[in-house]
Amino acid sequence: MENATTLPKRGKTLLSGDGRTIASTDAAFVEGARADFDDIAPGQAPGAKVRRSNRRVTCILVRNVSGIALLPKRTVKWAAGYRGKRVDGYCSVTAEECAGVVDEHLPAAGVPNNDLFWIAVKGPSLTKTDLAGGANNSIAEGDVLAALTAATSQATTSGRVAPWTGLTSAAAGTTDGTQAKYLLNYLGRAMSAKTTAQTNQDILVDLAILK
Repeated sequence: MENATTLPKRGKTLLSGDGRTIASTDAAFVEGARADFDDIAPGQAPGAKVRRSNRRVTCILVRNVSGIALLPKRTVKWAAGYRGKRVDGYCSVTAEECAGVVDEHLPAAGVPNNDLFWIAVKGPSLTKTDLAGGANNSIAEGDVLAALTAATSQATTSGRVAPWTGLTSAAAGTTDGTQAKYLLNYLGRAMSAKTTAQTNQDILVDLAILK
């Protein structure tokens, strides 16, 4: 069993590298650990970390049990029976509950299956916009955002965000609780803006995911 004495920094995973072996039972005792980090934009040179804001970012250490590598800046969902500890794929159902956003500081290859990594749940974080041009990419600063619909939790179209107003326009005036679901499961508010043509783009979000 992995004898983890320290938690990883953002941009790192717990079990990859340093001669460690990824196994299904390693480091289970630290699943669900929480930590606050300075808001540092990804991609800065080592030793020259400049704060993006004077904010802190709250993160949860979770295990990837999706069976695939999860990529940075994508929204993920809880694994059944392991709420608060493990995630099993990207968000793919319209306005479904989101566990958090995969650490924006991870390399492009993401986090391997069974490894532990940080998801952001509160504070500034980059997320990804829709792959298709249209209303889902028409986002103004301050818009409330929610999870976007996709074919499956492992599709390239999954794990993305869309404006709450766009998601609920067809449900306006309904009394079945649809709009309440969208509002309760919102991710936060956009801190930057995008247009319909800006597909598969980074967008900065002030996360406030309900826990």
